[in-house]
Amino acid sequence: MAQTSPILQEDRQNRADLNSINENDTIPGQSDSLQVVVNGIQTTIKYYAADSIITKLLTNQTYLYGKARIEYGDINLAAERIVIDRNKNELTATGVQDSTGTWLGRPVFKDGADIFDTEEIRYNFETQKAYIKGVATQQQEGFLRGSVVKREADESAYIKDGKYIPCPDDPDAGTYIKAKKIKINPGKNVITGPFLLYVGNIPTPLGLPFGYFPDTQEATSGILFPKYGDERRRGLFLKEGGYYFAWNDYIHTAATADVYSKGSWATTIRSVYRKRYSYGGQFNVTYNKNITPEYDPDRLNSRDFWVSWSHTPESRGRNSRFSASVNAGTSTYNQNNLNTTNLSNNVRSEFRSNIQYSGSIPRSPFSYSFSARHNQNVQTGVIDVALPEMSLNMNRIYPFKNAEADILNRVNFDWRFNASNQITNIVRPGSAGFNIANRATEIDTITVGFDTLGELLDNAKNGARHNVGLSTSFTLLEHFNFSPSFQIEELWYLQELDYEFLEEENAVKIDTINGFSRAMTYSASLGLSTQIYGKFNFPKSRKVEAIRHIMSPNISFSYRPDFSDPKYGFYQEVQTDTTGNGTYRLLSKYDGFRFGSPSLGESASIGFGVSNKFEMKVKNDTAKAEKVALLESLNFQGSYNFLADSFNLSPIAITARTTLFNRKLSINAGATLDPYTYLTQVSETGVETLRRVDALAIRSGQGLGRITSARFSLSTSLNSKAANSGGNNQGFSRENASMIGGMGDENEFGTINNGGSDIVRQMEQYFYDENSYVDISVPWNIRLSMDYSYRWTPTNTTTRKSIKANGQIGLTPKWQVTYNTGYDFDAKDFTTTSVGLYRDLGCWEMRANWIPFGAFTSYTIDIQIKSSVLKDLKISRRRSQFDNNRGF
Repeated sequence: MAQTSPILQEDRQNRADLNSINENDTIPGQSDSLQVVVNGIQTTIKYYAADSIITKLLTNQTYLYGKARIEYGDINLAAERIVIDRNKNELTATGVQDSTGTWLGRPVFKDGADIFDTEEIRYNFETQKAYIKGVATQQQEGFLRGSVVKREADESAYIKDGKYIPCPDDPDAGTYIKAKKIKINPGKNVITGPFLLYVGNIPTPLGLPFGYFPDTQEATSGILFPKYGDERRRGLFLKEGGYYFAWNDYIHTAATADVYSKGSWATTIRSVYRKRYSYGGQFNVTYNKNITPEYDPDRLNSRDFWVSWSHTPESRGRNSRFSASVNAGTSTYNQNNLNTTNLSNNVRSEFRSNIQYSGSIPRSPFSYSFSARHNQNVQTGVIDVALPEMSLNMNRIYPFKNAEADILNRVNFDWRFNASNQITNIVRPGSAGFNIANRATEIDTITVGFDTLGELLDNAKNGARHNVGLSTSFTLLEHFNFSPSFQIEELWYLQELDYEFLEEENAVKIDTINGFSRAMTYSASLGLSTQIYGKFNFPKSRKVEAIRHIMSPNISFSYRPDFSDPKYGFYQEVQTDTTGNGTYRLLSKYDGFRFGSPSLGESASIGFGVSNKFEMKVKNDTAKAEKVALLESLNFQGSYNFLADSFNLSPIAITARTTLFNRKLSINAGATLDPYTYLTQVSETGVETLRRVDALAIRSGQGLGRITSARFSLSTSLNSKAANSGGNNQGFSRENASMIGGMGDENEFGTINNGGSDIVRQMEQYFYDENSYVDISVPWNIRLSMDYSYRWTPTNTTTRKSIKANGQIGLTPKWQVTYNTGYDFDAKDFTTTSVGLYRDLGCWEMRANWIPFGAFTSYTIDIQIKSSVLKDLKISRRRSQFDNNRGF
C-alpha cells in the first residue's frame, strides 16, 4: 500500500506539541517528501520505501526499510535501509544481511552521471560531503574501487586503497593498477600517488611514483608521451612524442617526432577535421631522415616525405561538392620507411590522387567539374599530373518529346566539353620509325624539383575536346530495336607540328608552331538488336523443370571518313628518307598531343556480337520452382571493315562468366581469337619465323583461328555458419581506443561517448595498423582465388599461373589465426606471405604477425591492455629485414 502524507515542515512554535506525540509512528509502504527546511537542505527530498517508513519526531529522524529510495536534486540513492537525520542534515544508507549472511540492497549512489556501488554511505545535505565505504564505480573504460572514499562539496573525491581495473566487462579481474591514494577531479583529471600494475593479483615492477590521467568531457590539448625502445640499425629511440592540439570543435592536430641515437629522425603532422552536415577529412604530412651505420651492408642515407589528404563532402541538397584523395611523395618513401607495418603499402607499385570540385547549374541541363589528378609509379619513377582538368556537360535533351512518332520523340542530343593540361616527367620521342633531326630518339626522364619546373611545363601536353551526339531509337516489327546516331568531335590545341625533310642529314626536322589549331571529325552509326528466347522442358524429370536460353544478337554499321585526306589539312605528306626515289609518309600535325590525332584511313565496318544466358528451373519442396543460373553470360564480339586494304576482320573477343554452388564459386574466362592464317617462313640462316597473312584460317585448314590471349579465374569465399548468421563482435577494434576519454555532449564531430569523439577516434586510427582488426566472432573464413593467363605472339608465348589464399581461423573463442599467402607457379615461389596470431586475454590482448620470407621479412609481437587509458602499458618485440641480415 502506498499513499502521500502531508508535507512535513519544522514549526518552532508547535515544538512542545510535537514532543507530546508518540515517539514511533509507522507508515507502511509509503512515499513522502520533505520540503525546504533550515540548516542547509536546498530542495525537496523525495523518498520511498517498499516495506515501511518510520518517523521519530522526538529525534527528528526518518527510517526507510525495504528497497528504499531517495531523490534530492541530481542525487539519487537506493538501498535496503536509509536513515535521514534532520538534526544533523545527513543520511546514512546500508544494506542488510539475510539469514545466510548474504548482503541485500547495498547502497547505489548516483550523482549526475556518476554511479557508485558501495557498502555504506553517509551524506551531509548542508556540506554536500559524503563518506563512502567499499566503493565501486565505472571510470572511463574500467572500474575504480576503494576501501574508503571521501567526497567533497566540489564533487572531487579522495580514495583510499584504490584500484583501477581496466576491464569494462569484469570488475573483479585480476589485472589492475593499485595505489594507496587517488584523487578524482570530475571532468578534469585523476591523480594518484605511487602505483603498481598487478597482473593475476600479483604485483609487477611496472609502476610510477605518481599518475596523472585526463578525465575531460571534451578533447583537450596536451602532451603526447613518446614510446621508447631500441632498434639494431638506428639505435635507441623515442617515437611518436609531441603535442596534441584540440583547436576547436572542428579540427584537431597531432604533431609528433621520432628521434634515434644513430642520427635518424622523422616528423609527422596529422590533422582531422569535420563540419557536421558539410564535410570531413584528414591531412597527414611525414618527413623521414634515415641514417644507418657505415658498417651496415644495406646502409641508408635517405630523405623522404609523404603527403596524404582525404576530404569527403556530406552533400545535403547542394548543387556542388568538393572531394579529394591525395597520396604523393618520394618514390622511395615506402621502401625506406622503416617504421611501417602496412604490408599493402610496401608492395603497392602505384599511388593515385584526385581532387575534384563538381556541381550542376540550377534549372539547367548543365553540369561542370574542375579537377586535378596525379599518378605515381614508385617502381618506374613515372609521375603524371593532370593540372588542371575541367569539363562542362549537357544532359540529353529531347527536343521532340511530345511528337507522336517514336522516331521523333526519342530524338536526343548531348554535348560534352573537356579541357586538360597533363604534366609528366617522361620525355617520349614517339615511334616515328625514321630519323628525326632536332629531337631525342630515346626516352628521357626529368628530375622532379623546383629547379626543373620550367622544363616540366615545357613538356606538358594540353588541349580541349568537344563531343556532340545526336541519336534516337525505335522499334521495328515489334521485336527489333533500331538505334541510329551521329557523332561530332572537335579538338582544340594551342600549337601544331610542321615537318621538313633535311636531305643532307637524311632526317626529318619537326617544328612546333604556336597558335590556335582545331580539328573536327565526325562519324555515323546504325545499330540493330533483339532478343531470342528458347526453352527446353523436362516433364519427366523429378528435379529439373526447364532450361531457358536467352540469346541477344546485335549488329551495327559505322562509317568514318579518311581524315588524312589533304582537304581536311590534319596530315602532312613528308619525305622521310632518300632510299630509291624517297619514302613518303602521312604525319599528323597533332602527333603525341593531349587528345591525340584525327583517325587515319577511311572506315566502313559492321560490328556484330551475340550474348547468351542459360537458366534452369529446379523443383523443390515448395510450390514455386527455384531459378538457377547455369551460365550468366557467354559473349562473342567482332567487326568487319569493308574499306580496309587487308585484314578486314577483327579478332573475335570471347568472354564468359558464371557462379556455382549457391554463388559460392565465381568463374570468369575470356579469350581473343585471331581468325587469320600464320605461315612458317625459313630465313637464309635457317631460322623459322611465323608470319601473319591476309587469309582466313578456316580457308587455310587451320581451323577457326589461333588463340592469341586467354584468361581464366576461379574465386570463392567460404565461412562458417556462425559467420553467416552474424553476431556481435567481441574482438578488439580501434574504435575502442581513444587518445582522450570522457563523456560529453554532441558537437560538430558527433556524440562524444566513453570512447571519445568521432574526431578523436578518427585521429587514433593513425596510431594503429589499419589491418589489425580481428573479428573473433567468426570461427573461420577463407578466400581462395586461382588465376591463369596466356599470351601468344609469333615470337614468344607467356603464361602466368598463381593461386592466392587469405582468411582467418578461430582455433578457440579466444585464439584467432589470420593468413595471407599465394604461390606463383611460373616463378616457382611463394608470393608475399604473412601469418597473424591474436589472443584475447580478457583485459589484455596479444598480437603477433610474421612475414617469413621475401623482401619484407619481419615479425612483431605485442602484448597490451585493451583499455586506451593504459594503452602504453605493453610489451613489444619487433624485428624486420631492416634490423640486420641475420636470421630470426
